[in-house]
Amino acid sequence: MMALKTICIAAAMALLLAGCETNVPARSFPDIGFLHKAPYKLDVAKIEVEKQTPAPEAGSIVFDLPVTLTDVAEKWARQRLTAVGTNGTAVVKIEKATMVEENLKKTGGLRGVFTTDQTQRYTADLAISISLSNDHGQGTVQASARKIRTIAEDATLAEREKLWFDMVETLAREVDDEMDRQIAAHLQEFLR
Repeated sequence: MMALKTICIAAAMALLLAGCETNVPARSFPDIGFLHKAPYKLDVAKIEVEKQTPAPEAGSIVFDLPVTLTDVAEKWARQRLTAVGTNGTAVVKIEKATMVEENLKKTGGLRGVFTTDQTQRYTADLAISISLSNDHGQGTVQASARKIRTIAEDATLAEREKLWFDMVETLAREVDDEMDRQIAAHLQEFLR
């Protein structure tokens, strides 16, 4: 009788624990792309993309992002640059593609109980450079952007992921706009 009671309790506990499992649904985010803009036709035979792999920074969350800055930078190079020349190379370097989380100080004491603090600060950086060389010469341009945002302590995972995505998208647009200015100002002789 005692053994049957133990088995029933164990089965009930297993069912309760199984019911506690939470599956976080995969979230989908819009594509961050650059096909809506005309690509630059560069007078080089090939385009290479190089990623810098620095030591991870303290608080780095690049692997938690729904869309990484490195992926967006690589997509930018593929969609905005086209090699149409017969010699030479364009090297696109992803100099920096990081996002770091920093914990902020919370309000203490009784006041802290009634305060919703901003408890994390996210700092994201994206920097890309292009170095070109062909029979006619050499040229270099670069663009970078930084975004800093904070989030409240009661934010959900979905709200955090949305914030991260918005930061990545904003950085991508700002770097793209700066590259438009830099290429127009410094690489005209490499355009066809």
